[in-house]
Amino acid sequence: MIRVYGQRWITATLMTVGFIIIIISGNSIAQEAVKKEEPQQAQKGELQIPEDRKYLVKEGDTLWDISTSVMKDPFLWPRLWKDNKYIINPDLIYPGNVIILPGDEIVIKEEAAPVTTPKEAEPVKKAEEVPPPAAEEEAAPTAEEEVVAPAAKGARPFILEGIGILTDEVLLFSSGFVVSRLEDKGVIVGSWDKKVLLSDNDIIYINRKNNPTIANGDKYTIYKVVREVEHPVTGKDMGYLVKILGVVQITDVKKDVATGTIIRSFDVIGYGDKLMPYKKAAVTDDLIKGKTPDSKLRGYIVEVKDEKIQNAQLDVVYIDKGTKDGIKVGDKFAIVRPGAKTSRFSPGEGMKLPEQIVGELKVFSVQEGTAAALVLNSVRTITKGDIIETK
Repeated sequence: MIRVYGQRWITATLMTVGFIIIIISGNSIAQEAVKKEEPQQAQKGELQIPEDRKYLVKEGDTLWDISTSVMKDPFLWPRLWKDNKYIINPDLIYPGNVIILPGDEIVIKEEAAPVTTPKEAEPVKKAEEVPPPAAEEEAAPTAEEEVVAPAAKGARPFILEGIGILTDEVLLFSSGFVVSRLEDKGVIVGSWDKKVLLSDNDIIYINRKNNPTIANGDKYTIYKVVREVEHPVTGKDMGYLVKILGVVQITDVKKDVATGTIIRSFDVIGYGDKLMPYKKAAVTDDLIKGKTPDSKLRGYIVEVKDEKIQNAQLDVVYIDKGTKDGIKVGDKFAIVRPGAKTSRFSPGEGMKLPEQIVGELKVFSVQEGTAAALVLNSVRTITKGDIIETK
């Protein structure tokens, strides 16, 4: 009997000790978890991003959408891609990703300032003792200025027909155009760090066999062919729709290969993309104000930028009129839809109804036989084959 009670006492004692150990261990684990959840002290030299510059990606978000809603300009999405290095493919972002928006960071200095007593502290200089800033030193741009005009230095922001603030390079230079023949001033064949998706500041290598005059300091436009263009009404071959990807500046020239630095990118740049002569986009008063063409013209929309079936305000389209027709930057056209025909069994007895004006566009880039234009407004969706005519 004594042996049985002794065994029970030992068992109860062991269970109690074990229970106490479990409680102590649980408290230790909980404390460790809390420590992990506490924000760690910033390391010296790290960039601290304010919370209001962090955007949490939601289901269905794209860089274009985020740029439109947050930065108020959809064409600034390459800036988001550039600033968030972890995004390999700009078309692939996922819910839960954190997008860092443009702005100012707080830098933690490498060495903390030494703590001194009031006697040792350096006396504060009087206003007249503080040296004035250097005359040639420019003030740092504010976050608002960066959002409005992130293009190359000297870009001229403008408001187009009250729609919104745009920049010359973003709209005029990146929208592409339709050309009757392609130019080959070089082909991208590699990059310095072997990246295949290239953007701003990347160093690239160019096959220059077809361009013997290439020289250090030259700028070239990087482009790729999107597709061949056929007139939607006549079936005539119009040439090629080319997409402008960026600008490269040549830094070194060898026998067959030239080296260059991408100084501006509007989209993903890759091997096989080609070079054409660089033409600086210019914002003119005619573009800002708009005007009626000098002569009566009627033509068609032959292509659209993003291969969308339905287009509307701020979408880019291409028309079959160019410099040979007297088209100039800033020219405005009405977009016209042919009138429907009533049924012959209706009161109209097969009567053809008048044409309808369904929108308005303005030309911002002109080639020999085509022009690129921005849809200013529309009351119906705009498609290839729609008629354009002088207002």
